[in-house]
Amino acid sequence: MAAETYRLDGRVILITGAGRGLGESYARHLAGLGAQVIVNDLGAGMADGERSPLPARRVAEAIRAAGGRASDDMSDIADPREAEALVERIVEVHGRIDALVNNAGNFLPPAPFAETALADFERTWRIHLGGTYNLCRAALPHMGTQGFGRIVNTVSTQGLYGGVGTAAYASAKAAVQGLTASLAAEHRGSDVRINAISPGAFTRMVDAGDRPAAFTEALKRNLPADLVAPAVAWLCHPACAENGALIQAMSGWFSRTIIGDLDGFWDFAPSIDSVARGLAALPATGPVRAADSSAAHAQSIIARAEAARAHSQEKKIS
Repeated sequence: MAAETYRLDGRVILITGAGRGLGESYARHLAGLGAQVIVNDLGAGMADGERSPLPARRVAEAIRAAGGRASDDMSDIADPREAEALVERIVEVHGRIDALVNNAGNFLPPAPFAETALADFERTWRIHLGGTYNLCRAALPHMGTQGFGRIVNTVSTQGLYGGVGTAAYASAKAAVQGLTASLAAEHRGSDVRINAISPGAFTRMVDAGDRPAAFTEALKRNLPADLVAPAVAWLCHPACAENGALIQAMSGWFSRTIIGDLDGFWDFAPSIDSVARGLAALPATGPVRAADSSAAHAQSIIARAEAARAHSQEKKIS
């Protein structure tokens, strides 16, 4: 199928944090493919400043001026009541909600873990994880009723690989990945599909970092948000069969990140010595064995353990 045939005409898509940066790029791109987009943004600063309707309104007006369909909204998606009311309004006005892109988030200045208060963690979790939870909880019943839905949650390499001074943000994003995988497993077999995007773009969040000027300029050249938007559009498309995928999109590079097991070893009479020796002998890289869910992962290990035990018994008898 040619790229230009992938359209989103008539689809109703809610995008959070769409007043600037990545969210704005998503909104413009999806509207350009024919979608009716709801541009949600509090209009606050990176660390939750005062609300303003202007960012969301500006993006929606620009989309309409270009011939697209868009409305603006400044609900606080971290508030369960506001998130639910937002989804209900969308369904009341448009009759459905086809896709949800959970992009909104805040970002506190990097700080050592010892200097990061619980309040900082809770403040970060409330928006990244709480906002994603609130909207998934509100939208999924409607998607189930209509027999179709696409949800794209935003994760980060910080949550996958960690980062110095970003424990609050990284832990929130790691939690979003766990939520995404669980919801995908729960809806497997239906046409409601839940995936994650790990985007790389030069946004306010990236610009806030302290780094050499030359590297900052390289980031600006290589991380335009518009390079990410087509991946989000695909994950929103009816033809997309992905479910539970974690897609990375950065600098024009796209990949699937798989969480799985490297080769291991069996030891049915382990000791601290045998575990230390066994782990030291294992390769640090190599083929990864993935699983559809934690239950599938456990079932695979138990099945292989049974086979390994049987083989061990056969060797003893022979």
